[in-house]
Amino acid sequence: MSQHPKLVAVRPLPEEDPVARPIPMTQGALALRYQDEPELHAVPTTRELHAVPTPCQLHVVPSPPVLRLVPKGPSLPDAQAWATRLVQALAEVLAGDRPISQLVRWTDAVVFTDLNRRVRVLGLTTTATARGAKERSAVRSVHVFTPTARVAEIAAHVRYGNRSRAMALRLEVHRGRWVCTALEIG
Repeated sequence: MSQHPKLVAVRPLPEEDPVARPIPMTQGALALRYQDEPELHAVPTTRELHAVPTPCQLHVVPSPPVLRLVPKGPSLPDAQAWATRLVQALAEVLAGDRPISQLVRWTDAVVFTDLNRRVRVLGLTTTATARGAKERSAVRSVHVFTPTARVAEIAAHVRYGNRSRAMALRLEVHRGRWVCTALEIG
């Protein structure tokens, strides 16, 4: 065995001007950014403290920078939470408690046209005073199945006073947000 102490940690050479340290830059389509590795602090043994270092031990090689992916932006909301809010909004629109215009952004053209037709038919037979006198709709349960990361299929139970209704929805990701592309109301 050698009498020389083992080299436990490698520290990078100090920079000559710490103020002129370059800002990490983002690179290319993968949006990679350099991340400095944290310094390793080794505790020398008593034997290592009293040993005289050899010239090869004085040479320190800096480690290459570590690359990590930079997140590209906000992610999609949780499908379960989003579906619960959307089902509640749909139930309120069908009950006449919410304007249908609030659902334009969250439904595609086919679903919005069908909802608009339903609201117009219900609006012809229901008066405003009767709408305010009845109980509000309440979402009882929402079950979400995600066949892929960009599709969610929802089955929901909604209660209207003494009556219950079932809703089936299909949510798909369009332009970075969940959009209802199919709706069945039973």
